[in-house]
Amino acid sequence: MTDSLQGTSRLAALRFETDGFHLPEKRIMGRQSAGHSFLRAMVGAAAGGSMVGVGPSPKTGAVFAEDVRRIDPRVAAKWIDLSDHAGLSAAGCLHLADPSIGRQARQRHVFGNDAYSLTGITHTISSDGAMGLLTDLSIAPVMPWDGLICTSQAVTASVETLLDVQEDYLRWRFGKEARMNRPHLATIPLGVHCDDYVDFGMDEAQARRELGLAPDEIAFFFLGRLSFHAKAHPYPMYLGLEEVARATGRKIVLVQCGWFANDMIENAFKDGARDFAPSLRHLWLDGTDARQRALGWAASDIFISLSDNIQETFGLTIIEAMAAGKPVIATQWDGYRQTVRHGETGFLIPTFMPQIEAGEEYARAFAARTITYDVYIGLASQHVSVDLRALRDAALALVVDESLRRRLGARAREVARESFDWSVLMRDYCALWDELGSRRRAASASGQADRRAIAEQLDPYRYFAAYPSHGIDARTLVSLHPAAPDWREVSRHALFSLSRRNAAEDTLMQTILVALSASSLSVEMLSLAAGLPQSRVIHAVSLLAKWSIVDLCADGGSKGHDG
Repeated sequence: MTDSLQGTSRLAALRFETDGFHLPEKRIMGRQSAGHSFLRAMVGAAAGGSMVGVGPSPKTGAVFAEDVRRIDPRVAAKWIDLSDHAGLSAAGCLHLADPSIGRQARQRHVFGNDAYSLTGITHTISSDGAMGLLTDLSIAPVMPWDGLICTSQAVTASVETLLDVQEDYLRWRFGKEARMNRPHLATIPLGVHCDDYVDFGMDEAQARRELGLAPDEIAFFFLGRLSFHAKAHPYPMYLGLEEVARATGRKIVLVQCGWFANDMIENAFKDGARDFAPSLRHLWLDGTDARQRALGWAASDIFISLSDNIQETFGLTIIEAMAAGKPVIATQWDGYRQTVRHGETGFLIPTFMPQIEAGEEYARAFAARTITYDVYIGLASQHVSVDLRALRDAALALVVDESLRRRLGARAREVARESFDWSVLMRDYCALWDELGSRRRAASASGQADRRAIAEQLDPYRYFAAYPSHGIDARTLVSLHPAAPDWREVSRHALFSLSRRNAAEDTLMQTILVALSASSLSVEMLSLAAGLPQSRVIHAVSLLAKWSIVDLCADGGSKGHDG
């Protein structure tokens, strides 16, 4: 990451949770791999300066600080609480590792929509949870100075379709004049740290020896979750490579590196490999093991990934393969279409899928919970096909022509550095944050921003105002309890551990008690005597009454009875 980012563009504060940025030992998901890589990119962009993490827990803040220190000890990690809107306003923008900007927009709304900008990013957009977060954007107080980063043009188009349908419904429900804001939709792909894919700690010859690959064997490599219902169905890969092996007589090895969710899926993959691709030699590597992944990258000749699933949105392994200098065979599907340059860095294989209305039965069943999410995406993928003739032609060309493999692989590595290295993409992020900040400041200066109460953040004492006999207001009379215990001792008892206090609040309590020492006072008069806002006085006397240090009377009545 270049030093020029620091000082010219402002990094957003990062909403940090360990689940989104740490790689688990087993079952690594794409969003976690992308999150871990993005964290490294942001720390790199800080260029020895500072970086702000945001979250609800100081313990998570300590993890954030340690992660930042591990990546670059020169970067100062700062932590602010998620409810610290002054701190967020000072940061200027809060970036979320998911599309949940609607939720945070509600938190921001009561302080002012122009307090700071929000950005989020899409991962899968097919789950009900993800669709819920996206459709929420139509009713949440998101603003034009907020942004949703879509990782591919295909995802951007899909999000626009979803919002179009949601907004059409809301206009039917609430009238054509219903006001809805969309966040700015920006298309920025995921990135990789290309230097990670230059040296795998072994050369090609060593890796091939370790995997038992003969010099005349052509190794195709797939990396990712091994799931026929949620990632990529292996059947066309088996058929296509089997046909090429028979047509050319070349020795082809298919190396599948990943992890299985259960024994049933593992057996299906391995039985399918035996039944549909008997001419191939099959190797299976543990994709949760870093060394096994490195062996696959170093030893392979061609990377292949034939995604056909709506759960997929980008395909991070494609640009990892390009960074590793491998020619790529990939389906012309979602983000793959944006990363592989057909005939230049690899080959894109056409895909076919039904269009409107063919899948309504599956959508209704999923919405009614009569099928699970896994079944839903699995059923949808059963109707997506891959052009086997194009697959055969691409694989055959690469199998018989070593110079083509070398040429496409070298160009793939160049394109990865030019277009998908985080040092390049982080500039796009910073440019987006700068642009959104300019929009927000312009709106704030023109008075376009708005704020008002929002139901889910309603003050509990307003929401439940009908519950007590009396409310505490300006007219409430406050007097010292004649036999009051020492307020400090009572307040420190474990029974009152929820009454969080600090030195400033202790001083506030003492100021109020001194003001009451001469006579009883209404809250209004107590506020004037103590030189404090009525809201702070009400907050304090309600605690003092809880501890039986003061008595409260309303409209001349006695405490605890209707007047």
